[in-house]
Amino acid sequence: MPTHPGEATPTPHPLAYSLVHALMALPVAYGGGLSVEGLEHVPPGTPAVIAGNHQLALDPFVIGYAIPSRRAQVQFMTKQEAFGWPLVGPILSAVGAFPVDRTAHDTRAVRRAIRVLQGGGCVGIFPQGTRGGAEMHGGVALIALRARAPIVPVRVWHDPPRRRGWPGGHWHVRFGPPLAPAGSIQSLTLRWENAVAVLG
Repeated sequence: MPTHPGEATPTPHPLAYSLVHALMALPVAYGGGLSVEGLEHVPPGTPAVIAGNHQLALDPFVIGYAIPSRRAQVQFMTKQEAFGWPLVGPILSAVGAFPVDRTAHDTRAVRRAIRVLQGGGCVGIFPQGTRGGAEMHGGVALIALRARAPIVPVRVWHDPPRRRGWPGGHWHVRFGPPLAPAGSIQSLTLRWENAVAVLG
């Protein structure tokens, strides 16, 4: 896929990713620890779209932490506003996250996601579009189909539910079997929605 001007493929800095991954142990521990199930469904060293539900601000970091960095480095499609936040923005860029404009059909973000996958990477997406969103967006299916990469459904939650996920309680991350990139955007989106629903 040709690269458009100003659209370099996002790449995680290996040292920064490992450092952020290790430091996530602190907020996860403060949140009561973490249980991970179905990690075998995350294919090591091969492209995949990690797509899950989204309720808490730490969800992407917890999902990334649940996957050992030697197995896969997940690059999340993240709302563009976050890249302007002090400290958070540079961290997101360092771990290979890339911005998406949630107010429009952001074809630039789609192209970046496809290039990451075609380069053998993993892309993290929340098809709800925002925390607690009810509408399922078809971007995750579009990206998977065009990149010919499987979608790994994932559910993340904190028990008991807390707005910030701490203190106390416990984090849970559960991965489901990969969904083959086949069918229409609508049918693959529905397959993802059903796959996440049974993980809860």
